[in-house]
Amino acid sequence: MSCHVWILGMLILTVGMVPAYAVPINDIDDDGIPNSEDQCPHMQEDYEMDVLDGCPSNFVPWYDADYDAIQDHLDLCPTVRENYNLFNDGDGCPDVSPADPFTIVDTDGDGFIDNIDLCPSAPETPNGIDDGDGCPDDVSVLRDSDGDGLSDYIDSCPLTQETYNRYMDSDGCPDDVTSPTSEFSFPDTDNDNIEDRWDSCTVEPENFNNYLDWDGCPDIIPMDHTPVGDTDYDGILDDVDMCPDRRENFNRFEDADGCPDRLDLPFVGDQDNDGIPDNLDLCVYMREIYNMFEDADGCPDMLPQEDSISDVDGDGLIDSIDLCPSQPESKNNYLDGDGCPDTIDSSYDTDSDGIIDMHDSCPNKAETYNRYQDSDGCPDRVDTYREPFLFPDTDNDRIEDRWDSCINEAENYNGYLDWDGCPDEEGTTTGQLLDSDYDGIYDAMDKCPNSAERYNDYLDADGCPDLPPLSGPVMDTDGDGILDTADECPDAPETYNRYMDLDGCPDWFADFKSIADSDSDGIIDILDLCPTQSETFNGIQDLDGCPDDYPTFSDNDSDGIANIHDSCPHIPETYNRYQDEDGCPDTIQYTAASFVFPDLDRDGIDDRWDSCPAEPENFNGYLDWDGCADTPAAGSTSPTIVDTDGDGYPDLVDMCPLNPENWNKFNDTDGCPDTAPEQARFVHDADLDGIIDNADQCPNISENYNGVEDDDGCPE
Repeated sequence: MSCHVWILGMLILTVGMVPAYAVPINDIDDDGIPNSEDQCPHMQEDYEMDVLDGCPSNFVPWYDADYDAIQDHLDLCPTVRENYNLFNDGDGCPDVSPADPFTIVDTDGDGFIDNIDLCPSAPETPNGIDDGDGCPDDVSVLRDSDGDGLSDYIDSCPLTQETYNRYMDSDGCPDDVTSPTSEFSFPDTDNDNIEDRWDSCTVEPENFNNYLDWDGCPDIIPMDHTPVGDTDYDGILDDVDMCPDRRENFNRFEDADGCPDRLDLPFVGDQDNDGIPDNLDLCVYMREIYNMFEDADGCPDMLPQEDSISDVDGDGLIDSIDLCPSQPESKNNYLDGDGCPDTIDSSYDTDSDGIIDMHDSCPNKAETYNRYQDSDGCPDRVDTYREPFLFPDTDNDRIEDRWDSCINEAENYNGYLDWDGCPDEEGTTTGQLLDSDYDGIYDAMDKCPNSAERYNDYLDADGCPDLPPLSGPVMDTDGDGILDTADECPDAPETYNRYMDLDGCPDWFADFKSIADSDSDGIIDILDLCPTQSETFNGIQDLDGCPDDYPTFSDNDSDGIANIHDSCPHIPETYNRYQDEDGCPDTIQYTAASFVFPDLDRDGIDDRWDSCPAEPENFNGYLDWDGCADTPAAGSTSPTIVDTDGDGYPDLVDMCPLNPENWNKFNDTDGCPDTAPEQARFVHDADLDGIIDNADQCPNISENYNGVEDDDGCPE
């Protein structure tokens, strides 16, 4: 208390020494906190708390969208993380240090440096769709219903345009900066409706006399003043506009001179995500429209009125987009969009993919030949193909039951035997007792030290993966998942190459060539997007055959859908056969079906999903979703993972096993209900769903905003 009295006394003494008309240049808000230390330079400190940061005690900061520890209201690049290379680390932008000539690398030359480019070896195609990711998007496949530059696949509001106000601009929704997610608004001390950040006279209101009404000062019209126009309509009157015939581009560089200045940026970025690097973009914070009218300047130009609808050759293509405005298009299904009278050569093949142009839907892009729509001539992706059959995974640990040693217990993924499907605990090695195959039997007593014991209650002590000499309907001699009673080759395992996979025999195609798998990752080459590089099988896009990297393809909710493709990256997908590819826990009961699929055996499972349509499911808690009367497999004897407080952290690693973690972005990995330092001062929103905790019925689980009770804070 005495400290505060001393500070206030010094302030009174200081204010008394300063002339009434002067404001100290190093303290804009005159609260006694220098601008260099003031986190709220336009808001006065109220001295009600022990922390003197220059902000009032009830001030709520904006969030940190890019998680770089720099709050959005202080971050010059709020959606791109700071790279912390000891060069301009406080601005929030991934700057390039002049002292490190190897930092700025742009392998594909698309204007996105590699450390922020999702496809560093493939250049971005600036076509107005997802132009901010650095990847070559295909407009023929992607759809952008609301035309905001974000494809529907990653757009949280596919039918409503993004507002691009530097607040959550990557979600595709028209967010309002002054929405309930923030109680902060820029101050207006003199209440003249001009915010202090733009007001040249913060304590004197504008008199609005049609003379310099935008500066916030009570100006007096000179005696010789005549009305001054604004020829270029940039908001800067001609008498103070150094370029009265050219509009100011407002790129935060000499914006008061009225000239379209060009920034000399230290690195190549693209703030407005329009595909034009900032050092070439005349409108750094405004996206280019791409209407074939001055598309290279980076500004949202509009076609001149006289050119907007002119069509000299009358071919239906206006002159502004017609490459041959004086010659009509031939309309022969060959390059009909260019406006020129093209001639078809019946033998011409522009992309050399073996499909002549007159039959090629993509004459300038070669066919990929991956057995998926190979006759259309377009480079299609196989991952859009829906497999007719998926092997079951009862415990949902992403290890199929055919490979899972504990089908009813999920793998705990602790870096120890993570491939066996069991929640193992890492053991210890004493002396020279080795266990090369990690089957629990030391090599000295293991007859098969390099092959793990199968533990099927048949010779389990010898250390070999023995098969019992069974007979009858449950025998599978070759271990290919097909019982001997239905296996035409019971001693030879099925190859599973999508050719007669149900007969149990290692089949080949008619030309007697086996199916190649060059990288031996279990995904045959015709379905493998990376046939010479093995799949990593880390739960991230494991079906594409490519070695995906965790930092590039992170999956926060561990639902197998990468964050860049996951509409709900912090909430796992439910996998109930309803919109399972969006990554959100959808609820089927809110969708009314206009058609009822048949159910021949009346077991409640549609015949389209029922593997045994004529035999009802017995619902015994084992594979109850496949529609067959299954018999449960033997249960596992492995110990279960105990999580007493149910916060997702097992008791073995939970520092507070009896008290659940409160998930407030402060020490969230220790398992304890910590209190963040700022929680005592700020209204908090633990789950970041836009509903503050004291009004949120589920403060630790985000609202899913599906149109049903969206204001209660719970995911319906």
